[in-house]
Amino acid sequence: MIAIDIQNLAAFSRAVRESSMKRLRAVEVGFENWRPVEESMSFADIAFHLIEADRWLLKKLEVGDLAPILGRMGAIEISNRDEYIDLLSQLETTGRERADLIERLDSEHLARKIYDSRFGDKVSVWWIIMRGNLDHEIHHRGQLSVYLRLAGLRGES
Repeated sequence: MIAIDIQNLAAFSRAVRESSMKRLRAVEVGFENWRPVEESMSFADIAFHLIEADRWLLKKLEVGDLAPILGRMGAIEISNRDEYIDLLSQLETTGRERADLIERLDSEHLARKIYDSRFGDKVSVWWIIMRGNLDHEIHHRGQLSVYLRLAGLRGES
């Protein structure tokens, strides 16, 4: 991977996060804990899960052997808008940290293999970032779009 590809990966990371943030900012006051069904994660749970996923990625690349994390409903309960704004601020911060980390990597590091039980084998650091974190966030971004529509908060993606 050449330096421009690494820069493009970091830029993609930033774009994915900004797209998630756009949807989370569309959540109106009083809807932070809204979920379509009781067994689902709420808007706030998804934001919290993405923060956890970013922190997990940073630690995974540092220590290697780290069990995956799972999103869970009721992981966080927002009691006022300031708490939600703080949660979104944390999500912006971890997104910057993720993109900055990617920018600091070189081709050799991205090609390094690490065991990841989600994939059942050793995979490259690039794969863990792309498939294990960015693609994961894109999945939740789609979930957020559906939630916004179901809650009547927005008709567009």
